[in-house]
Amino acid sequence: MSNLRKQILSKTLPPIGPSSSSKKLSSDNQKKSPSSTRNYTPIEWNTYFDDKRYITIDKNTFCLYSRNTNDSSSPILFFLHGGGFSGLSWAVLSKAVTNLVRCQCIAIDIRGHGETRTTDESDLSIEVLTNDICQILHYLYNEDNKPPIFLIGHSMGGALAVHVAKEYPSMINALCVIDVVEGSALESLSSMQCFLSSRPKQFSTQQQAIEYMIRSGQVRNVESARISIVGQIQPINTAKINEIESSTTASNASLPPVSHQCNTVQEEDEDSEENEQKSSVDIQQPSPTVDSNDTKKYTWRIDLAKTEQFWKGWFSGLSNLFLSCECPKLLLLAGVDRLDRDLTVGQMQGKFQMHVVPKSGHAVHEDAPEQVADCIASFLVRHKLVQAIDESFHGTLPGC
Repeated sequence: MSNLRKQILSKTLPPIGPSSSSKKLSSDNQKKSPSSTRNYTPIEWNTYFDDKRYITIDKNTFCLYSRNTNDSSSPILFFLHGGGFSGLSWAVLSKAVTNLVRCQCIAIDIRGHGETRTTDESDLSIEVLTNDICQILHYLYNEDNKPPIFLIGHSMGGALAVHVAKEYPSMINALCVIDVVEGSALESLSSMQCFLSSRPKQFSTQQQAIEYMIRSGQVRNVESARISIVGQIQPINTAKINEIESSTTASNASLPPVSHQCNTVQEEDEDSEENEQKSSVDIQQPSPTVDSNDTKKYTWRIDLAKTEQFWKGWFSGLSNLFLSCECPKLLLLAGVDRLDRDLTVGQMQGKFQMHVVPKSGHAVHEDAPEQVADCIASFLVRHKLVQAIDESFHGTLPGC
């Protein structure tokens, strides 16, 4: 593979286009199965979370999912999702990590996402988002009498977590950033609009949306996709359906083949044998699932293309800001080649702990929730921020 090809494949945002390697799906390491036997039925939020509630701050209503909050003295894992995702993207990970250590988990729908509703859904500037999270933390916890808070963010949410940790250091005891690095993130922004324009504008059912996300490789874990995708889409009324359909060609109205119609480079299989043996799952289009009880159509909860003016602000200066945070820091990546110069130097100087999660895509925490849970639990136990449920738990050693 040429150096140029490797650089293109190392982009953090947007996710690399679909490939045969992205078909290695399953939360339980199951063997690849035909599409006809795969279950794309949505999973309810309460399968993983104990509670779902709404809090109102300055006329803005934020949706929060939580697990294990009955133990109010336990450390808190506070999750911030990436752009276009929702709090539900942390569902499977929350269950996995609470099986390893004693902690609470709280996942929020950020402004403009999921079931959160705000007075201005169009302003996703880093300053506004940072203020939102600081207000929520202040609303939920007393700074002088609170359990330890471990702030965890993915992609856009990772950048947001860094800004919050810097803005509100007295509230944050540790910080984790998942698959977002300033250099690679800024480089990838030029192809983001191309990626977004390649996605279907609507889906006939929730199952169809889940299937698309799996087939396109944006999420590689079926179990996680079945709950997280529900938070990324919303029902649309008849007028909106007609508007979407009138602006879309007949070929784009249905689900496209499993490839993006733009100049992105597809991932290559690490295993040449699997590259030669492509099953029918690799080449057929997602089948339009019909549910007699579901007559709605669905579209994306947020139009990310309209937020372009904020993208650069999310990531500019992120590496130095991350390194300047004084709390213990963990960086989880899908590949070590995502590191930029500042983070490479910082990692060599021991300023943060880093771990690479192999065979995962950009949505690392969804693709490999058990591995990520183990990394997080190990990090927190090592810094004596949590107690392991099993005293024999030693966890994963830091490294690549």
